Amino acid sequence: MSDTPTSRTRSQLDEQTQAFLSKGGEIKEIPTGATGWNADRKKTQWTKGQTKKPEE
Repeated sequence: MSDTPTSRTRSQLDEQTQAFLSKGGEIKEIPTGATGWNADRKKTQWTKGQTKKPEE
């Protein structure tokens, strides 16, 4: 396998997954289309940042 950033990241993820599973971790299959979004949660109100006034 070539040594690209993608392949290095994939290898690291595979190693972390194996370590997780070897410690008794469990991976659950999540149905396609399911999300972690909670529709009942209030939306965050974002405001525009204020720009710093130039010094006179």
